[in-house]
Amino acid sequence: MARVELYYTIPIFKPLTSVTVSHSQNELSFSLKQIGTGSYANVFKYRDTFYNRNFVVKRAKKDLNDKELARFMREFEVMRDFSSPYILEVFCYNSDKNEYIMEYMDYTLDEYISKYNASLSMQQRRGIVQQILRAFDYIHAKGHLHRDISPKNILVKEYDDIVVIKIADFGLVKIPDSSFTSVNTEFKGYFNDPALVVEGFNSYNILHETYALTRIVFYVMTGRTNVDRIKDRTLYEFVQKGLSADKQKRFQSVAEISAAFRRV
Repeated sequence: MARVELYYTIPIFKPLTSVTVSHSQNELSFSLKQIGTGSYANVFKYRDTFYNRNFVVKRAKKDLNDKELARFMREFEVMRDFSSPYILEVFCYNSDKNEYIMEYMDYTLDEYISKYNASLSMQQRRGIVQQILRAFDYIHAKGHLHRDISPKNILVKEYDDIVVIKIADFGLVKIPDSSFTSVNTEFKGYFNDPALVVEGFNSYNILHETYALTRIVFYVMTGRTNVDRIKDRTLYEFVQKGLSADKQKRFQSVAEISAAFRRV
């Protein structure tokens, strides 16, 4: 018989283990709303109508020099390589616009505490602290130090049955043997050890990280940033150890903080 050319085939049977997904190949444009700004980038929110959910775009500022732009790109690469439910997820980097897309969160930690401080139970506060400590235990296990720990860089997602904490803003992350850790790095992070102003930010180590985490724990448990007039004895002892001027008396790791926190 004559040769028959097949243009396409349609299967008669489909296995139960398969799924068919339709996806438009057209490019979609969405309007951006600026929700924040920092030293290196502006942050925008948009609503993706295809996925019917919000996303965030972090776009590098136009006046960055080569080293600053490389640091911005490295922040994306560090976050992309993490695999933890407590680290903000990033999706793709656009090298033409020097921007990347991230998941959208509902609050920063300071916004969340400010809104709900009067109604948060001790159990809810402890749950938030435990998530934060698990996040930093993971970050440190990867050999990184965040170096910019503050309530603005800890984000909150509200679900119907739970609140999820995620760590963001790894622009100052310290990686062993990294060329981006300069001796003249500017002191940042308002929960950081003030001694860094004298010691130099290049000296930042795990004892500075546990100092900032101690302040975060106190902030979540009390809603206050001022660490004086602590009535609870166990919380007082926890804060005194974590913020001790003698660094050898401080918590030496997140595991130590977690063990001490269980007694608070």
